[in-house]
Amino acid sequence: MSRVDQCPSTVGKKDPKEDRASTVNGNAQKLWRSVDEFAANDAGEFQSFLSREFPAGASELMASSRRTFLQLMGGAMALAGAATIPGCRRPDHKIMTYSRNVPSDVVPGKALYYATSMPLPGGGAEGLLVKTNEGRPTFVAGNPLHPLNQGKSSAWSHASTLSIYDPERLKYPVMREGQGDNARQVVATWDDFRAWSASHFAEFDSTSGNGLVFIVDKKTSPSRDAMRAQIAARWPLAQWISYDPAGPDNRAAGLRMAFGQPRRQILSLENADVILSFASDDLDKGMSALRNARGFGSARRMRTTNDHMCRVYAVEGGYTPMGAVADHRYALAPSRIPAAVVELARIIIGSVGGAGSLADAVNAFDTRGEFSPKLREMLAVAADDLIKARGKAIVTAGQDLPAEIHALVAAINQVLGAPGNTVAYVPAGAEETRDGLSDLAEMIGTMRAGRVKTCVCVETNPCYDTPTALGFAEAFGRVTNRIVLSIGPSETAANATWQLNAATFLESWGDTEADDGTIAPIQPMIAPLYDGALSDIELLALIAEKRNAGDYTRQPAGYDIVRSVWQGRFDWSDFEKTWRRTLHDGFIAGTTNRGNNGGQAASSLYSNVASVLGSAAVGVNPSSEALDVVVTTNSMYDGRFANLPWLQELPQFGTTVVWDNPALVSPQTAEKLGLEPDPYTVKEPKAQMAKVTVDGRSVEVPVWIMPGMADNTMIMFQGYGRREVGVIGAGVGFDVQPIRDITGARVYTGAKVEPAKGRYPISSTQNHWSMESRTSIVRHVDLDAYLRHGDAVDTETGHYGTEKTLNFGEKLGELSHTPPNESIYENPFNKSRTDAAPNSAYSKGPQWGMSVDQGTCIGCATCTIACQAENNIPVVGKTEVRKGREMTWIRVDRYFTGTDMNEPGVMHHQPVMCQHCENAPCETVCPVNATTHGPEGLNYMVYNRCIGTRYCANNCPYKVRRFNFFDYATKKTKGGYRSEFPEGTPKPENINLIPPRLREKVEEIQKLRNNPDVTVRSRGVMEKCTYCIQRINAARYEMKLQDLDHIPDGFFQTACQAACPTGAIVFGDLLDEKSQVAQAAADGRSYGLLGYLNTRPRTTYKVSLSNPNPRLRTPVTDPFHHGGHGSEGEHGAEESGGHALFIDPLKKHDDSGYAGSLRVLGAAVGVHA
Repeated sequence: MSRVDQCPSTVGKKDPKEDRASTVNGNAQKLWRSVDEFAANDAGEFQSFLSREFPAGASELMASSRRTFLQLMGGAMALAGAATIPGCRRPDHKIMTYSRNVPSDVVPGKALYYATSMPLPGGGAEGLLVKTNEGRPTFVAGNPLHPLNQGKSSAWSHASTLSIYDPERLKYPVMREGQGDNARQVVATWDDFRAWSASHFAEFDSTSGNGLVFIVDKKTSPSRDAMRAQIAARWPLAQWISYDPAGPDNRAAGLRMAFGQPRRQILSLENADVILSFASDDLDKGMSALRNARGFGSARRMRTTNDHMCRVYAVEGGYTPMGAVADHRYALAPSRIPAAVVELARIIIGSVGGAGSLADAVNAFDTRGEFSPKLREMLAVAADDLIKARGKAIVTAGQDLPAEIHALVAAINQVLGAPGNTVAYVPAGAEETRDGLSDLAEMIGTMRAGRVKTCVCVETNPCYDTPTALGFAEAFGRVTNRIVLSIGPSETAANATWQLNAATFLESWGDTEADDGTIAPIQPMIAPLYDGALSDIELLALIAEKRNAGDYTRQPAGYDIVRSVWQGRFDWSDFEKTWRRTLHDGFIAGTTNRGNNGGQAASSLYSNVASVLGSAAVGVNPSSEALDVVVTTNSMYDGRFANLPWLQELPQFGTTVVWDNPALVSPQTAEKLGLEPDPYTVKEPKAQMAKVTVDGRSVEVPVWIMPGMADNTMIMFQGYGRREVGVIGAGVGFDVQPIRDITGARVYTGAKVEPAKGRYPISSTQNHWSMESRTSIVRHVDLDAYLRHGDAVDTETGHYGTEKTLNFGEKLGELSHTPPNESIYENPFNKSRTDAAPNSAYSKGPQWGMSVDQGTCIGCATCTIACQAENNIPVVGKTEVRKGREMTWIRVDRYFTGTDMNEPGVMHHQPVMCQHCENAPCETVCPVNATTHGPEGLNYMVYNRCIGTRYCANNCPYKVRRFNFFDYATKKTKGGYRSEFPEGTPKPENINLIPPRLREKVEEIQKLRNNPDVTVRSRGVMEKCTYCIQRINAARYEMKLQDLDHIPDGFFQTACQAACPTGAIVFGDLLDEKSQVAQAAADGRSYGLLGYLNTRPRTTYKVSLSNPNPRLRTPVTDPFHHGGHGSEGEHGAEESGGHALFIDPLKKHDDSGYAGSLRVLGAAVGVHA
């Protein structure tokens, strides 16, 4: 190999070329993290903000002045003296324990696991495995045996433990006495309600239930269906309304049109070679999200160069998880997407034929306008790709599209031979596919007319989550008897005559039905924390059961209800044995439905779709005077999760915004409408408020710029702006229900948007914790390059005869331009400068490591919240996040590619946690040895040694350490004062500056949720990812009990690994050659983050891959043809059009030494990207 002289004295000065964005490896595409970074000048204030060691405000406790400096110094001297007093130490943080009546199967200190299931919003379920410690549920994971999620889990399920320990949940029934202004709420008991309900509901027997209404959440549950049947049998005229606040289920309605009966769509993306997504939200929403994410990850995963990778096309108005990683993506306004689907159908049906009357209907369809040449070409190429992959192709559409378009998509899939291969259409319940919002709209008229005497709302909140245009709250107030069963406070419960406290799914019996028909039990992990709390089926059974007037003793039990329903539904020879087996496994074997069309004839399908296609609505191109507005959901869903702080502080997909729901627009649209935010300063970003009006309905919301969105399109999120909710959800975000019409539609056209008065502060984590020299952190190449070079391993000889071996992924980074990272000292035991000595601790297993596949990560951040649940990580609130003080151990960095902010390429997601470096920079600077290295390769964090110097965070190049500036874990989030301040003492604006003795502490019940195996950290302590060391220790103990000589691969999983829906994270013993992590680390795509720093991280990343169609973009087959050597005009010069190089603007302006050091690397224009 040639040796390049890298000495600056001989090479001479090379002025680096200025650029505002770094590059993604292999494809010569620019890389940038946010709009602010893209638009900022090198010398601007934003670059100064990013190049700081810590985020803005992270180290500022208060405004500095000479007076405050002297006060702090005086206080420090006093504390220094106090620290010498014997017995002074940090306060103990108590975790409540199970102290008496310990069952024989409970071993104190040893966790037990129980299988259960969680009903999902809108229907469906997740199979779960719940960890309990001394009888209290502390962690929720996926059930490996459940056919739907197979061990994976969602952010909702992880946060569900917060609901059971919420100190603000309803604790007892409340009865309203009196009318109007004289009404008052009186605390009651369940016996009071049972006695009242026995006589009250008996009055409806004479009218067959006329005037009785039940409004319930849309749920798939055999037991609840049985309770509905009981109610219908007793009161045939009683009305039952099941609705989903997110909006009409357009897919279910479309499949009913196509097949003539209720159907569910079940995707098998793992079998797909080509996927075309039309605003598909299948990876993060709906009852099949976990299944789809797992299948998608499998279809995109490349373990070796012999594997196959599917190709993804996407047409969408805003980013979806599937569109974000698509190989080809086109941003199109939502009102125009239906026309694009019809255009695709024209091409496919015209080419394949055999669709009968559907071909005529498609050709006659008016698309109202021409497409851009780029979109027309993309649809033609995608159609050809889909046809070639018949039987392994799939077209999928999002819920934003009209029902008629979903019916057309089903017909397209039929033409492509998808049913039975990449998609299945299984029977669904009539209630599941019914539009409950239209039923509710009809019912409101009946309420206003005074014909509804009693309304029972079961786990619903229609006074908040229905469109304001319906006027439900006003109509509800006219009903004489208003009964509401709710877990927490709500707008509907506040207006009820009977407010009943509900049990969570972790405290009750029940059952669920997943998307594929799999029936699973819900079994309680703990008795209801508040006596009397009932589940939905228990309340419905209580109401449906005939009882004597005043009878308060009878109460149907959920356990008996479920057993009775199952005994009537299943013909089991040995019921008790099967029952016990089902409770153990967490689902009923044999209930999974893998059918396709259920015998539906293709000709019948085509004729059904042809008959309804003409009524599909297709809008014209929106303009800045008439925008498209999409109303959708995120982690808050319809607002039911508003009081769960983990979900509030979970960075939202794409925007990384927390504690808010700003409306999203493209950069160009924001510029046209004058909605650009204030520049990102060292203080905080502020969004411009805007007034949005559709057909006379208006709402004011802040506006956030989102690159990659279609122009003249706005996306809003439901579930915020709650009025009756706990302290966590109070005052968070904006209620967008006023913008919706009575149909609850998801897309509106013709919206007028204009700037409103004021700016609104937004907390986003995207620009926090910038890694220095972000030039080859994210590495991305085309599939052709990997297939050609992925197995090649190069050995180069350095200046002093040293050799370095680089795989495919490492050659894409700085290591190809730096001398070998070897010690100048030779190990006397093995004569090596790199490997561990034969008898040293690091040469023996286990040696723990992790691998993250960037090619399958979809940025869902489930790993973040799973880590938070497992490791007792506190939330800090919106204000603290804005200062860069978030505590999450795993951050998911988002990067865009491309040189056009309005049309970026791929959105890359990179989970970053502690890398557990073998040469950890943090260990060498800690003055008290609080961070040390263990014999198994872990970077330990000893909390009781830490004195909070933060030197370790300063020296960490990955910026993954988190500091407890305040007592976040032991003080209430958004809490108040325990007592009044001394007279004349001003209250600080920042509640965290209040002395701890005066602040509200977390409730005792909240401490029950903490994982007893993980220390609760106090103020002044540094923390970071530990590789779930508590799970490693537990596995080690279990290994000894089972008399094993080592911990087998897969014996346990870290929290992030177990939760990741796509399987992007693997963990294990690097010395076990058969382990998944060892094989991943040996993969040619594997590289170490900032590996050229010689930190030797134990966490490695895999290069992300794209699979472009050569007809749309010529793949880059030689990612190494770059400016790595030579000067202008020689090999690697930028004019060659190969791999671009870049000098980091974050460092260039402020650090002259940085620019000078780049010349040592021998690059023509800067650091290799």
